[in-house]
Amino acid sequence: MKRIYFDNAATTALDKEVLEAMLPYMTEQFGNPSSIYSYGRESRLAIENARKSVAKLLNAHPGEIFFTSGGTESNNTAILSSIRDLGCKHIISSPVEHHAVLHTVEHYGCGEGVTYSYVKLLPNGHVDLADFEEQLSSQTERCIVSLMHANNEIGNLLDIDAVGNLCKKYNAIFHSD
Repeated sequence: MKRIYFDNAATTALDKEVLEAMLPYMTEQFGNPSSIYSYGRESRLAIENARKSVAKLLNAHPGEIFFTSGGTESNNTAILSSIRDLGCKHIISSPVEHHAVLHTVEHYGCGEGVTYSYVKLLPNGHVDLADFEEQLSSQTERCIVSLMHANNEIGNLLDIDAVGNLCKKYNAIFHSD
């Protein structure tokens, strides 16, 4: 019987091309990229080359590309950086986000002049765009919006274009897990 895997939002099988590209760094060139010896320098060079490749694909500067250990660290970095570095004082999210986002929102939204609110959901679980726009328009300070694109619990897809356009209209930072 053929197995079918339905949890690709959590983790996905490694693509064969990716495995082939990474294999030398797992078996032969596995130096600590923070070290100054040759193995470390080779690893650091590989990481920096990967950063340049990703930046080129995204039409970004390599300094704008960060590699993390996974989703939780990535979400935490995006939310905290928006607060600390971009001056966001309010977080808008939804009550059906992944716990990695909910816990971060509640942690940072309870201190140091930062608040948070949850957008209302429609009976089908979709974001209520009217409530969302009302929340954005009522903000007097810059905010970050953190809403997942594909909900791993109920399967809803966020209208990412509509949310992104509203964020742009109200100068909000938009983070989507």
